[in-house]
Amino acid sequence: MLIDTHAHLSHHQFDAQFPYLAREDESFVLHTGTRAQVIEELQAAGIGACVEPAIGFSSNRKLLALAAEYPGFVFPAVGVHPSRTYLAHTVDARGHKVVERLHWAQRKELAALVEDPAVVAIGETGLDYHLARKEQHRLRQKAWFVWQLHLAHTEQLPVILHVRKADKDALAILRRHRNWLHGGVCHCFGGGPELAAAYTDLGLKLGIGGALLEQSARLPALEEAVARTPLESILLETDAPYVKPSCPDLRAKRLRKARNTGLILPAVARRVAELKGLTTEEVARATTENAAELFGLGKI
Repeated sequence: MLIDTHAHLSHHQFDAQFPYLAREDESFVLHTGTRAQVIEELQAAGIGACVEPAIGFSSNRKLLALAAEYPGFVFPAVGVHPSRTYLAHTVDARGHKVVERLHWAQRKELAALVEDPAVVAIGETGLDYHLARKEQHRLRQKAWFVWQLHLAHTEQLPVILHVRKADKDALAILRRHRNWLHGGVCHCFGGGPELAAAYTDLGLKLGIGGALLEQSARLPALEEAVARTPLESILLETDAPYVKPSCPDLRAKRLRKARNTGLILPAVARRVAELKGLTTEEVARATTENAAELFGLGKI
């Protein structure tokens, strides 16, 4: 059994019918279906649970509703993604594109959502500097990051971190507030062994997913990081519908339109096992135990 520790199944890309990544005979293939069909296929494939973090502010209510629909399978985290701490481009219930502005006063509403007993973490939160400087709103990001770290401390919950091109600032904040940390994960980790050690030295885990199956310039450093990081500090994830692996057998145009899913997790687990000289079963068992312990999922 495997646990997808970072998926966005409530995302509007999973509304209606869509193509999605799956595995057949050790190859990546595309299936077509709905959100309910994907979840059914995930469960049949041995994916025992999915942790679902928030992106924009409004996504919190949507993911809490999905968790209520699939108790014991979808475990919600509430928060605000760093790039959505000012403006967020999202889609409403009718499929219309809308721009959502976040106000500092809304932190009270977010704190109220944490009282839902299903919530297992705060996130995703952190810093994201990949946009043009004028669009980053760094002070807003930092303010929301620190506040969400404090919220996690108050509620004694782990944090799900999104850090993109901002590791220096993020680590400075995390070290300054180290006493607020009750565990967490650096989601979609893509750095080398030194950066990995900087996060794990804080008691945080690394979320490893599709980036490990991508043919990219950063892959050798990431492979070395996975090989050198203790297995107890590794979680498996997908960031579905994003971060798809390289799929040379699939046409690029079809792959671009497809959603990533937890059905790729066996391939991620196998690659982790190869890098660490372990069996896939050992990696599956350990990462599942890591996730269950971090998020308080009990026996999945």
